[in-house]
Amino acid sequence: MPDIYGIAAEFRRQLLDHDRAVARELIDYYGGVYRRLQQQTDSLMRQIADARERGEEVSPAWLYRAERLRLLQDQVQAEMQRFADYAGDQITEAQRAAVEMGQQHAEQLALAGLGEPPPGVIVTWARLPRDAVTDLVGFLHDGSPLRDLLDELGPEASRAVRDALVAGVATGQNPRVIARQIRQALGGNLVRALRISRTEILRSYREASHRSYQANDDIMEGWIWHSAKDRRTCMSCIAMHGTKHRLDERLDDHVSGRCTAIPLTKSWEEILGSKGRDIQETRPQIELGADWFARQPEDVQRAMMGPAKYAAWKSGAFDLEDLVGRTRDPRWGTMRHERSLRDILGEQAGQYLDPVRRAAVEKAAATRAAGLAAAGRRAPEQAEARVRRPRSPSP
Repeated sequence: MPDIYGIAAEFRRQLLDHDRAVARELIDYYGGVYRRLQQQTDSLMRQIADARERGEEVSPAWLYRAERLRLLQDQVQAEMQRFADYAGDQITEAQRAAVEMGQQHAEQLALAGLGEPPPGVIVTWARLPRDAVTDLVGFLHDGSPLRDLLDELGPEASRAVRDALVAGVATGQNPRVIARQIRQALGGNLVRALRISRTEILRSYREASHRSYQANDDIMEGWIWHSAKDRRTCMSCIAMHGTKHRLDERLDDHVSGRCTAIPLTKSWEEILGSKGRDIQETRPQIELGADWFARQPEDVQRAMMGPAKYAAWKSGAFDLEDLVGRTRDPRWGTMRHERSLRDILGEQAGQYLDPVRRAAVEKAAATRAAGLAAAGRRAPEQAEARVRRPRSPSP
């Protein structure tokens, strides 16, 4: 039988490839939105520069006159609404594909986890009816339409552009600086859209898998938390890796989380009764995240934890499971997160945080001093080069 964890890793790769394909579509479409808005922004920046050259006072009131600000805000909102419509269609289709993928993967993982059935035993898998997963496509965790969340992008972008413009002219900033702040404001909306996309695609996948496990509770005992276990994995997910959960529990990963649920099947004795008593156990065992982390080289541990947390953990100030926090959001539901050192240790965190801060300050000062010293050494050479530089002959 194939290794269930190798299969799970391949399924995670397929899921993330699916998510990245959607992200590329959103980024490409947003590029067109950005370029169109950039033209309008550049036009307004030229108007600001020209007005200042003429000696006009460019103030917030100047922006509101001739509806300069309103015209830009209206275009921002219209462009972002078109992007929201496009993103909604793309994410909804991706959710639909993720739901199908989640059900297929759940079945294959469960059968792999169960192992080779004994002679004469046929294992069947109950597929979910279509109406059992309709709420996973086009909807958020709390049941509200996905489109409602995306529709917030337009007004938010419009307000962000207005705030950047008003603050920029009120403080006399250079038009190039104002334009850069507007670009940053618009870029934030793309980041948010990509975060929504990944979170909802992965949630649809995980929930479809979870419901498939529940529909087959005659052979399913629960599920096991499975993280990516790489340097990008947060310590909360590392601590959760390998933990066992009941079928009525959900994998409440953080926003954009990559964790998945590995099926935990029942033993053959639990499935077949006395007939399965003498059948060898075939269910695989999974290494706990804490044990995996303890085996990693020191440089990997330090990089994943950060120097202050690493020092505290090595000193025995806390255990790995203490890093797991849990919050509740009215829209996203419960979510795990990595707790801060101060949240775990309180005032005692200072004895680990303060040395790290001092070292960072000292390193920055040393880097600056080295840069100044290098500049000082180059100055005489540059001056001498200017003196020796031959003059151009007079015409």
